[in-house]
Amino acid sequence: MLALIVDDAGYSLEELQAFLDLPIPLTVAVLPDLPHSTEAALRARAAGKDVILHCPMEPGGGENPGPGAILTGQSPEEIRQLLDADFASVPGALGMNNHMGSKATADDTVMTAVLGYLKSRGKLFVDSRTTPDTAGPRVAEALGMPILQRDVFLDDDTDEADIATWFDKGVAEARTRGSAVAIGHVQNRGVADILRAAERTLAAQGVRMARLPEVLAARERNTGQ
Repeated sequence: MLALIVDDAGYSLEELQAFLDLPIPLTVAVLPDLPHSTEAALRARAAGKDVILHCPMEPGGGENPGPGAILTGQSPEEIRQLLDADFASVPGALGMNNHMGSKATADDTVMTAVLGYLKSRGKLFVDSRTTPDTAGPRVAEALGMPILQRDVFLDDDTDEADIATWFDKGVAEARTRGSAVAIGHVQNRGVADILRAAERTLAAQGVRMARLPEVLAARERNTGQ
């Protein structure tokens, strides 16, 4: 199984439509509090796609992660209030992944508040792994909460040949491990084009596009969680 997340929805409905038109399961990760956040979530669900919150979190380089961001100086109560507001602007979200967040996701206190919030509400977490120092897996294990982690980024380089190479690596990872999670970005039409072409050949490789909850459940079974 290969699960695909399309990050950065909420800015442009036109860019999003190319992904909503794809006849495959995928997850749309919507940034909160943008002009089209709520409409993007509603359209994605109407198109039969899953939706998660693409939660802005503090990066290590000092960049502005955007509205609704989780920062390392915030108290657990402030984080819970922010997450309430962020999820309110992305209706129907099954859970969240992090936007930026190399500093915040490496902070045990922040991740304990975030994952505790998600666990209490039955929502899933996908660690985008924007830093190798992420505390996500460690904190999740302490909380007894299964999570997913990104295996490949498809479009760090927006050249279509490079996107195709990374997609093939995601497919290979899925075949080796039984499942993989890939992340692309809604502003890169090349991702949609490659997905449309690859969808016709995946079955021959023994791989199918899958929903995040399917992958999470399969990994729980495999690890005995």
